[in-house]
Amino acid sequence: MKLVEASGDARTIGRITGEALRDEIREYAELAKVHERHDDWDGHWPATRAAMEKHIPLVLEEIEGTAEGADLPLETILKLNVPGYKRELDPPQECTNIAFSEGPDGPIWGKNNDGGEPGKQAPPVARLIRRNDGIPQLNWTFCGLLATIDGFNAEGVAVGHSSVGSQFRQSKHHMPIRLWAYEGLFRCRTGEDFVRHMCAIPTFGKGYSSLMVDADGLLCSLESPCPLTQIRWPEPGETYMNCSNFYQLDPISEADWRTPEGKQNAIARAQMLDERFKGGKSGRDLEAMKRVLRHHGDPSICRHGGDDQSWTEYSMIGLCAERKALFLHDHPCRGGEYTEVQL
Repeated sequence: MKLVEASGDARTIGRITGEALRDEIREYAELAKVHERHDDWDGHWPATRAAMEKHIPLVLEEIEGTAEGADLPLETILKLNVPGYKRELDPPQECTNIAFSEGPDGPIWGKNNDGGEPGKQAPPVARLIRRNDGIPQLNWTFCGLLATIDGFNAEGVAVGHSSVGSQFRQSKHHMPIRLWAYEGLFRCRTGEDFVRHMCAIPTFGKGYSSLMVDADGLLCSLESPCPLTQIRWPEPGETYMNCSNFYQLDPISEADWRTPEGKQNAIARAQMLDERFKGGKSGRDLEAMKRVLRHHGDPSICRHGGDDQSWTEYSMIGLCAERKALFLHDHPCRGGEYTEVQL
C-alpha cells in the first residue's frame, strides 16, 4: 500500500494524489467498470453537484484536481466518488471495527478492512493530507476514491466503517456520506463535533455502521442506513464497543439488504468480541488490539475466505491520545510490521 503525502489547497492535494496514483486509479476505474454502471448519471449529477458546491466545495475541488493529476476525464473520478445509486461501485466488504475508550495506551480504534477474492481487490492507499484550512488527517481508501469513512485526524478523532446497506429511499439532493465524513475529519476537533457533523444533513450511499472514538475517550457507533443516521452509545460503564456489518439499533436493524449468511457472520463476529471484551474482560492496550485483529476462529477477525466469506486486505489502528496511526497491508496474522504515522 502506498503512503501518499499531500499539502496545500484542495486542488493541489488532488493533483498530487492523482499524479502519485495514476496507474492505480486507472486500475480501479477498470475494475469498477465505472463507465458501465451509472444509471441516469446526467439526471442525478447536477443536483448532487449543487449540494456539494454548497456543503463541501473544497472536496469537489480536490476531485477536480485528482482528475487533472491522473490525466483522466473528470467524469471518471466523479463516478468513482459519487455513486449513481446506493449499491454502486462498492467492492464487497465485510469489515470489523473495535475500539477502547481507555486503557494503558489511551483510547484506541482498530479495524480490519475485508474485501473480495485476492486478485480482484481494489488497489488501496493511505493518504496523509494537510489541507490549508483543515485539521491534518490520515485516511485509508481506494485509489481515486477520496474516502471510505476510515480516517484519523491530528486532534485524535478516529472513525472506521463497516458496510451494511439501506432499504430507504435516497435523493440526488443529499450529500454523499463518504465525502461528508471525509470533510468532517478536516473540521471536527472532538468526537462530539464529528457526531453533530454526521447528523447535520441527510446523506446518500450504500449505508454503513461506523465506530468512532476520540482522544478524550468519547466512544459511539454511527448507524447510517442512508439518508438517516442514529447514534448507538456504549452501555453504562462500558469502555469497549464494536461494529460489524449489521445495524444493532431498532427499528433500523432490518433496514439493510445483506444476505442472511452475511448478516449471520457479522452478528457472530460482534458476539465473539463481546464475549472477549465486554464487562472489563481482556486487555485494553495496543497489544490487545493487535491480538484481536489477528484472531482466527469461528468466526475470524483476520479473514481468509472460505467459511469467513471474505479476505482481510489491510489492518488499521489509531492511538488517539498519541495522535499516532498504524497500518498494515496484509493479513495481520502473518506478523508483519505496522507502518507508523505520527500526525
